[in-house]
Amino acid sequence: MKKLEGNGLWESSRMMLFEHRDALVDRKAKKVRKPRPLLDEQQREAIAGSIARAFQEKRPVSVVVYRPDGDKTVQGTITKADASQGRIRVGETWISVSDILDVL
Repeated sequence: MKKLEGNGLWESSRMMLFEHRDALVDRKAKKVRKPRPLLDEQQREAIAGSIARAFQEKRPVSVVVYRPDGDKTVQGTITKADASQGRIRVGETWISVSDILDVL
């Protein structure tokens, strides 16, 4: 009856082909986490100015957001700015200001 616990009948019959193992190893090697880039004071001020102008003028922007697995671009209009939590809302997406790499 032990064989039927956990993962059912397959619990005791797991095996992996060499090709599958090699593919898993390759996939893990490619998933290198990208370190967060450090922005200098001028870059942060330029980003803050771009955000403020786009918010006041209600014009669409493209925001480049840091992600460990690769940067992401969010497009839309800045609909809200929450200074107390340090984030903005672009369309339906909340973005932390500390994750913003560029505003186009």
